[in-house]
Amino acid sequence: MKAVKSSAAFPRLFSPIAIRGVEIKNRIVFLPHLPFYADHHHHPTIKDVYYYRERAKGGAGLIVLPTQIVHPTGSYPGAVDAFDKASIAGWEKIITEVHRYGARIFGQLSHMGNQTRSAEIFRPTWAPSPIPDMTVGEIPKEMTREEIQELVESFAASAENMVEAGFDGIEIKVAHDGILGQFVSLLKNQRNDEYGGSIENRGRIVVEILRAIRNKIGEKPLGVRLGVNRYLPGDYGVEEAVEYAKLFATVADYLSTDTGTWESIDMLVPSMNVPQGFLLKDVARIKEATGATIIGHGRIVWPATAEDALEKGYLDMVGMARALISDPYWAKKAEAGKPEEIRGCLGCNQKCMGRLLQNLPISCVHNPTSGYEEEYGEDILYQKMTVPKKMMIVGGGPAGMKAAEIFARKGNKVILFEKEEKLGGRVYWESSLPGRRGISGVSRYLIHMLGTLDNIDIRLNTEATRETVLEENPDVVIIATGSAIISPSPMFYNTLDALKGQVPGENILVMDNDSTTEGSGIVELFIKEDKIVHWVTPAFFNGQNITAPILLDNFKRLSNKDNLFLHPMKVMTDFKEGAVTLLNIYLGTTEEIRGINSVVVAGVKAPNNSLYYELKESVPEIYIIGDAAAPRDIASALEDAVGLTKLIK
Repeated sequence: MKAVKSSAAFPRLFSPIAIRGVEIKNRIVFLPHLPFYADHHHHPTIKDVYYYRERAKGGAGLIVLPTQIVHPTGSYPGAVDAFDKASIAGWEKIITEVHRYGARIFGQLSHMGNQTRSAEIFRPTWAPSPIPDMTVGEIPKEMTREEIQELVESFAASAENMVEAGFDGIEIKVAHDGILGQFVSLLKNQRNDEYGGSIENRGRIVVEILRAIRNKIGEKPLGVRLGVNRYLPGDYGVEEAVEYAKLFATVADYLSTDTGTWESIDMLVPSMNVPQGFLLKDVARIKEATGATIIGHGRIVWPATAEDALEKGYLDMVGMARALISDPYWAKKAEAGKPEEIRGCLGCNQKCMGRLLQNLPISCVHNPTSGYEEEYGEDILYQKMTVPKKMMIVGGGPAGMKAAEIFARKGNKVILFEKEEKLGGRVYWESSLPGRRGISGVSRYLIHMLGTLDNIDIRLNTEATRETVLEENPDVVIIATGSAIISPSPMFYNTLDALKGQVPGENILVMDNDSTTEGSGIVELFIKEDKIVHWVTPAFFNGQNITAPILLDNFKRLSNKDNLFLHPMKVMTDFKEGAVTLLNIYLGTTEEIRGINSVVVAGVKAPNNSLYYELKESVPEIYIIGDAAAPRDIASALEDAVGLTKLIK
């Protein structure tokens, strides 16, 4: 069957648009987001080059580089310093590669204000008022008028540097982080002069910066990334955002929407539980109020959502960050009329925002090659093998499916054994937990892609043994048999028991050993069943190993529950006749909880690795990956599969 042509499927998405005379080939924008790839001198790196090159190659029309810092007082780890002319050489390399594939590239200017630290800049941090960001906690210095003027000039000078490098346009950040977002905030700006108080006064510095930049960059496009709702009590929402938008649109050529703050991080990077397209009605209000060119966003994952928003006139261009992290070739697949082949963003935030919050370079659970394009870019990962091999993969969970997809696309003959009646493995039980349904996207994508390949033989309801493997005489065997969820004692229950409704009693203790979404999901499951739940973990706080935007999302659903009791920093040492003894492993103190009907243990798994050892000396080449090698998570399973491409030649 012929693929549907893009002109019929998504005509608006793939129509060109011009911003101040700069033509952009389609309406798809790779939104600015800090990938943490800059070197320790705050200059761009080769990692940046390959990262943005891959998205340009994948068909994005416009790429916006994030948070290029305008002044030494605003520097931040992993961010590029725009005030430093030494950054120009690195920018030029990025721009050359982006232009090579027909995309345009803008640069976003910012200053981190109260969201950097004096330890990073060796001086007090700057802010409109001496009010800290609660996620940082450091009290900043209130800026003088002279320092405000210095900041305005630094934006203009940095814009000159970016134009010299060859950027097609400039954007300033008045959004979820950065000093300009702090100036327009109703909470962070408590000034009594001409830069505080009214909407016009709070936005004054933004207008001054826009005019100063315009004087330096001539006819280059100039835009504003504007937060439309800070989602904090007492701070501004869409009503005030409309007024800011009208003010800034008198000078800027376009507005690009943003949402949330570090203090409302669950709305900055909304999870899988926030509806796709959730912000579009607010974006439409900005468009209607200003008539400006609008880059709109709001957890847009699929081309149909983007096309619908364009058709309804909510926006002029579609902004996406995580969607194109998850699939750099999102645009090309949509244009080819193959949206079902898009590796859709899961909304899990685990390796994008999760790694960024640890000051680590970002990547992606669903796309482990993200950030590693130099080694594993699409052309490298799926490059045909010189001598195709017969490969047998045992286990159809995430590791096995990913390995099958990669090596079949590389031209090998692949046989995939799965003992259950369907593929998916741990994806099925994990996506069955409350708040985790989006994880099913891993199976959706891989099952679809496997179905498009005619050189793969999938054998369901077939348990592989040493004999059945050897009968096939494979060149390579990959063991991806996963792990078993176990309980340390027959008197305890586990995650699968909870999901099957097999845990008796009304008073449940959950021993959450690894403090991840597995334990929090079990807790939420029982809370929804109106059980009394004691949530015990050895971590310093419950949910410690869940990335902040997901944890906050979870806690909002679990807050104000009279039937939930938290016991961090503790382990269970005894369970007898309904009484559980807990030990605080840091303080050495104990407590006893009585009336417990059942104990559910989470985070304990054992690798299913016996077949690997049975075959290890009997086949020419054998590997073990995923939970079968070491029980971890879905991200690790997919990483292991990708990593095999370095080993199997």
